[in-house]
Amino acid sequence: MKTLEHAGAVGIFILHCAIGVVIFLGWLWPEIWPLYVSILVIVLFQNLILGYCILSRWEFSLRRLLDPKLRYEYNFTSYYTYKLTHKRLSTRFVQISGTCFLVSSLGINPYFKFFYL
Repeated sequence: MKTLEHAGAVGIFILHCAIGVVIFLGWLWPEIWPLYVSILVIVLFQNLILGYCILSRWEFSLRRLLDPKLRYEYNFTSYYTYKLTHKRLSTRFVQISGTCFLVSSLGINPYFKFFYL
């Protein structure tokens, strides 16, 4: 059972990273523009309404089953930034900067898609 929980947590982590790549670089591939904009909208509403990412909660609930001592009181970005650099990004900073990025991406993309020649 532990192997299944670990595989699920790793799978969610990989999916989360793939979604992050689409969020940051999706504008580079015009053929995925509808998917790109859909992901931007979903993540923005999730951020504004819930205040957290569903994938993060799901991943860390699986990880807590494996290690009950795991402290997860941040978000995906804060947690993995700390694991990589041992420097903390505040959850508020990540949430505000992420919301600003999503809103500006959603504002800029239609211009380049429909009006820029």
